[in-house]
Amino acid sequence: MLLKINFRYTAGTSKVAAVYFTVNCLRNLMSIIGIGVQAGGPDDGGIGRIKVGLYQLFREHCTSTYCDAVDAYSPVIRVDGKFTQFGDEGITRLRFSKIRRTITADIQIPESVWRPKSRNQLRDYIADKVRESIEVFTLRLKNDKHIVNEVLLFKEIDIAIERYKKINY
Repeated sequence: MLLKINFRYTAGTSKVAAVYFTVNCLRNLMSIIGIGVQAGGPDDGGIGRIKVGLYQLFREHCTSTYCDAVDAYSPVIRVDGKFTQFGDEGITRLRFSKIRRTITADIQIPESVWRPKSRNQLRDYIADKVRESIEVFTLRLKNDKHIVNEVLLFKEIDIAIERYKKINY
């Protein structure tokens, strides 16, 4: 699959250039698993920074969604804070967009859960919750009659998570 982008440059004379990106080049721009974070206040225990290492390892190790129906898995971490509380702990608001070819859900983390944890405990907690959210995604896809190769998907995810849990924050 190639993506072709044509653009016209005009500065005195007209020049036309074509830019071709292969899927491998596009992989450098986006990830199979993207992790968003919304903090309910200025303090989130460092979760916004801690999740970056997991994202980078997913980008390095996850080569496919292993499902033809989606291009990306997108868990969003909602961290309770001083100004906003997102609700009870858990995975909520599961959404599957066939048009955007993405599946997402919120991972709600109350302040009472994240505040007493050390950064390394938060690292492990985030990794476990993100993996759990992807399990929920695959169940939803299978319930919608889509084929997901969970064995290969979770093999790559588990390699990334194993490496992530060795990072000292």
